[in-house]
Amino acid sequence: MEIEKPPPLRETAARFAHAVRLFADSKAGSEAKWMFAGLLALLCGANGLNVVNSFVGRNFMSAIAERQTAEFVRQAMYYVAVFAASTVVAVVARFLEERLGLLWRDSLTRRIVKLYLTNGAYHSLASAGGLANPDQRIADDARTFTASALSFFLMAFNSTLTIVAFAGVIVSISPLLSVVTVLYAVAGSYMTFLLGRPLIKLNYDQLDKEASFRSALIHVRENAEAIMLARREDAQSARLLDRLESLLANFREITSVNRNVGFFTTGYNWMIQIIPVLIIAPAYIAGKVEFGVITQSTAAFATAVAAFSLVSIRNWRCWPYAGPSPCGVHPPGSFTTRTVAANTAPSSTRLS
Repeated sequence: MEIEKPPPLRETAARFAHAVRLFADSKAGSEAKWMFAGLLALLCGANGLNVVNSFVGRNFMSAIAERQTAEFVRQAMYYVAVFAASTVVAVVARFLEERLGLLWRDSLTRRIVKLYLTNGAYHSLASAGGLANPDQRIADDARTFTASALSFFLMAFNSTLTIVAFAGVIVSISPLLSVVTVLYAVAGSYMTFLLGRPLIKLNYDQLDKEASFRSALIHVRENAEAIMLARREDAQSARLLDRLESLLANFREITSVNRNVGFFTTGYNWMIQIIPVLIIAPAYIAGKVEFGVITQSTAAFATAVAAFSLVSIRNWRCWPYAGPSPCGVHPPGSFTTRTVAANTAPSSTRLS
């Protein structure tokens, strides 16, 4: 069967927005809106605390360098207070994110199951044979899509807030450092995307191959007696091992790409620690800034670069859903699209 090409980015974004609207208009929509608003407020608070923490850290290190005991104790108390507040905000935000993702999964899965069992859609899909392992897609795709999509959106929102929050901090320290921050992050993001782009298709294929292997195992379990009577153990073993080898071969390619990306990102991350020091240290040596500014610039540079660098190795898990089969986004070939088509087919062609 010919593999369908992923839809254009604009089309994928439109379908994603449609999936979000369906969730917002569902029975759980009101609760979800309040949870989402709370999440955004917590992210704003977390970024505010991060900025405060950068200044507390600067004063703390300056007090140590200048041997000021009273100031050291005072800044240490501020440090503890900021860390305590940041801990509460981070934990509550993580809790809300997980609960919101669970609520979205519940709503999406219920909608898919309803479509799947309406007007014999499950039979139409099985007869058409164009979609493999619909049961696995209901169980896995809805879970992974909702968690990944929500995580990716919140990451993008939080990164935007961080850029805005720390832009003023970095500019106040050194205009040159702000320019280097942008250039370094853009170059790093571009190289990571270039090296890791094959993971988009490989990760999607891995999901499909894992589902195919599980389906073959289930087939053996459900037809154990027939297989034994027909003496088909060797054939089933060959079938299972063939699918296992296929998923392992695909995963080997994934690890090879991860290795190549890792060589770049590891060095890239190490350099983050030294670049701001190279820029700010001469000013400290000349007596133009206090020692704490060096530590503040290092923290601010690392935070801002991380915010700019939206493309990182941990986010590739979200990218398979820009491909041919994301439940909820509904590109051609997806489980939900085919279920809807099966439900809306003319009665002369629909099997029930």
